[in-house]
Amino acid sequence: MTILKIIHQWNMTERCMVILGWEAWMTQNDFLRDYLPWRTQYLSVLLESEQLINNGKCKDCGGGEGLIWCLSCSGNHAWCPSCVVKAHQHNPFHNLQLWNGRFYETTTLQDQGYIMYLGHGGEPCPNFSQQPDPSPWADLGTMEDVFAQEEGDTVNETQLGVSNLVIVHSTGVYSHSVSWCQCPGAEKARHLHLMKAKLFPASINRPQSAFTFDVLDNFLIDALDSVGSLNNAFPDKIPVSRIWRDLVNRKRFGFGHDTERSPGPGDLALYCSACPQPRINLPTSWRYDYEEYVVDGNFTAQHMKMKIPEDDVSLADGKGYMVTEGPYQAHIHDSIEEREKSTCSNHWAVNAANVQRSNLRATGVGATACARHGCFVPHAVVDFQKGERHMNMDYSICNAVKYTPEHIGNALIIYDVACQWSIHFAERVNQSYHLSLPEGTKILPAIGKFSLNFMTGAGHIDREILETLWAPFNKISPTARSMSLAHRKEVLDDHMRDSNWKKLSLLKKYRQALQGVSDTQGPYEELTRSLDLADVQEWKKAAEKAAQDRGDLLDIYQLKME
Repeated sequence: MTILKIIHQWNMTERCMVILGWEAWMTQNDFLRDYLPWRTQYLSVLLESEQLINNGKCKDCGGGEGLIWCLSCSGNHAWCPSCVVKAHQHNPFHNLQLWNGRFYETTTLQDQGYIMYLGHGGEPCPNFSQQPDPSPWADLGTMEDVFAQEEGDTVNETQLGVSNLVIVHSTGVYSHSVSWCQCPGAEKARHLHLMKAKLFPASINRPQSAFTFDVLDNFLIDALDSVGSLNNAFPDKIPVSRIWRDLVNRKRFGFGHDTERSPGPGDLALYCSACPQPRINLPTSWRYDYEEYVVDGNFTAQHMKMKIPEDDVSLADGKGYMVTEGPYQAHIHDSIEEREKSTCSNHWAVNAANVQRSNLRATGVGATACARHGCFVPHAVVDFQKGERHMNMDYSICNAVKYTPEHIGNALIIYDVACQWSIHFAERVNQSYHLSLPEGTKILPAIGKFSLNFMTGAGHIDREILETLWAPFNKISPTARSMSLAHRKEVLDDHMRDSNWKKLSLLKKYRQALQGVSDTQGPYEELTRSLDLADVQEWKKAAEKAAQDRGDLLDIYQLKME
């Protein structure tokens, strides 16, 4: 657990205590005033904790000089070199200090003779002691030994089975002497030895450094919660974070157990658990009026052109929320560009459709999300090439509507420029080899005179909910801007996956909805009782007629002054 997480948990605990009344009356200045009388004694305690422990006698054997103590172990313990190695045989990432006669200074387990054993649960390999004692010239070995070595090994490694390994852990960077398993038939690939010891190798062919699974897990969490700089923490030549992210996602989505099946489009993405999904959260007999989607573009999530794009290696192209690159580019190539200006309200998105910057591969992204809960739809996020064009959003919307495992019915599309986009949408789908919709799907645009207020069953939803998703998304965009195409997609997918995960807790919204019904039901019924029944019936019929035919009939909602 990282320091930031620990402080956050402590802070939440303190808040709970305050809410329960524990010293709720105290301010920060009150705590400081309480501290001042004890400052001198606190300082004395700190100094006492740095003096020689146990008069320099080893606590375990009692005979050796106990000049070593561990900053990571609980309590005050003094060890001699041999005893500290025994005590930390299964704690290789503790931090030690050695008494130099005046004060404690930093030392390491490796300096004290510690060896990390691989292959036998941390215990020495039973065949390790069978290695011959080296003669004065044995470090050269025989000519057969020299030529039998793998590239990067040393003669000493081949004979003794011990090599130096740099390990990065959440508590620091450590250098350890590592003993490899020497058993007959043991795995020869050293990177697999490291993986089984929960150490991720920095390279496959010649691992000389490794990362603990713990530090990689912490990195993924910190990268999601930070403003984005952590995504560049690993050198470009060591894509450890990308590989670890790929492995974790495939394990979490069940592709570690089912090795014969590879993830398809959107299979490494979380979908909204509350949206209607027949055979998953709805019985097959259920009938649903329409699924609701909100569509929007983001011009902050840009991407610079790559110097050598053909050298890019993808680990999860199209497996998350970003669409598969090949089919999407084929669609863009075959689509006819519509050069038109908006006729609806001079929307900036449409008027900027022809904007292009020579140094950018993508001028932004377009996404489709579920309108009720604000979850990104898997395999429906596209890159813009010249701004927000119909050809981009057509691909996103079609992929979103097709994503549900079973066709639900009509699709309600909430889009700022739906009045312009929807005019020739059906024609564009029919004329394209790359666009399709489930048979019988009816697209209902929702904007202006297509307002949700006039659609029965649409409910009261936030039509700008995607804007709330873009706010945290924009924090990572500047960092992802200069990444390779594949790396950028993986990072953006990870943040959208995290956004959807956090949306899985919908209890708060449910309680708010119940409270809203409770607050408005009484006043509504009271108002209805105060009105003439004939007027109420006439208004209901007019509202139903306006919702069905729309057009000028919607003028009944305009304020009239008599």
